Amino acid sequence: MYRMIAIGLAILGTATATSWLAWNFLVTPAMETTPVIPVAQDHAYQFVAAHDASWESARDAAAKLSWNGHPGYLATIENAAEYQLVLDRVFSGGYPDVTYLGGRQTAPGEWRWVTGPSGAADGGKGKLFWSGWDQGTAQGEHYAVWMATAFQHGGDWDVRKVCCVTLFSYSIPQFSTSLGTGTADENIAGYLVEFGG
Repeated sequence: MYRMIAIGLAILGTATATSWLAWNFLVTPAMETTPVIPVAQDHAYQFVAAHDASWESARDAAAKLSWNGHPGYLATIENAAEYQLVLDRVFSGGYPDVTYLGGRQTAPGEWRWVTGPSGAADGGKGKLFWSGWDQGTAQGEHYAVWMATAFQHGGDWDVRKVCCVTLFSYSIPQFSTSLGTGTADENIAGYLVEFGG
């Protein structure tokens, strides 16, 4: 299966106010659902292809999966070693466009891991890992590698509208934000399930 991805480059003219848009089309293979990938005796991951799924449907579907008696949940990436492990083991053959993780903006500028064991933290609000937006900070010993455009001010993906944490990739995946609705504009490729951990 292949997906057409349009990458646009806007080039603005000089004082004459001319502008034009050049399009470069790339055909890339869509990533298929992977088998469950064990990374330790009681810990595994699985990428599930679910084009244009909503965050809630991905969360619910992940919770219906299990591996060796461990229930599934949308993955929570809590440190640099886990981030690198996911890249090396789950996405060793390539990176999907946008992949849901188990993080949400639970209040303005408050980013928490809300699925799996982390979801029980702080009285059930989830484990706070990032506070703020583009000038925010990782909380405690937590990890976040946000792409430069993750926190937009204005437009469709304004920071006041986005809810969900994703891995977003043009080359190497970084954290980004999503509306969580599964609209085609978001290019949701699927979700990352974690078991155990």
